[in-house]
Amino acid sequence: MKKLLIIFGVFVIGSSLVSCNKKLKDDIDDLKSQVTDLKNQNDSLKTATDTLKSYHDALQQQLKGVINSLGSDEPITAVTTFTDNSGATRTVTGVYKFKSTGYQTQMAIKNSDGSYDIYIQRLSDVLGEEYAWVEFTYNPATKAITNYDGGQQWSDLDPYGDEAYYNSSYGGAGLTFNVTVDSFNTTTGDISMKFAASTTAAYTGGNIPNAGKPTSTNFTFTGKLTIFNIN
Repeated sequence: MKKLLIIFGVFVIGSSLVSCNKKLKDDIDDLKSQVTDLKNQNDSLKTATDTLKSYHDALQQQLKGVINSLGSDEPITAVTTFTDNSGATRTVTGVYKFKSTGYQTQMAIKNSDGSYDIYIQRLSDVLGEEYAWVEFTYNPATKAITNYDGGQQWSDLDPYGDEAYYNSSYGGAGLTFNVTVDSFNTTTGDISMKFAASTTAAYTGGNIPNAGKPTSTNFTFTGKLTIFNIN
């Protein structure tokens, strides 16, 4: 009788172990299946991420093209200050981003003596009523800058003029005017320059907001010019 009980006990234990082993194997198989599913989901997410990154990069390139075409990646921020009739200082600040699709607002024409006639302009409206500009002749060999003029034009409803224009050919008193070229690459057209002009009460050149009162205009430009070798 004891032997039968022992044999029966061993049989029961053996059956339990077989059942446990089968359940453990099933659990392991389920885990393997879940791991495979997770791996597939991860691969799908990676593919989707790569696709989104590709779309993002393409959109970034398109956006850069639009920004460059508009000129907003090469703006001019010009500031003009002048004294009004009450003795107070008025400030006109303009951010000019638009450029032409051609060369008209950014060009450098090479002359036979190696100098360049440079013209730079940026506008804030499609009508061309508000803008900042500068033109000058620059010799890269000697760094000489001649024949320069430029300024800022805006539109408002105050009783003063809407333009501050300066010309280096003015021979009278009261004008301090400098154009500085920090760098100019004659191969690529990349240029960095500064514009600084100011007048005193002695200035009689006209084209400033309030004649006979101090005026100043300052701006910088960093961008690319279209180079022409036509002379």
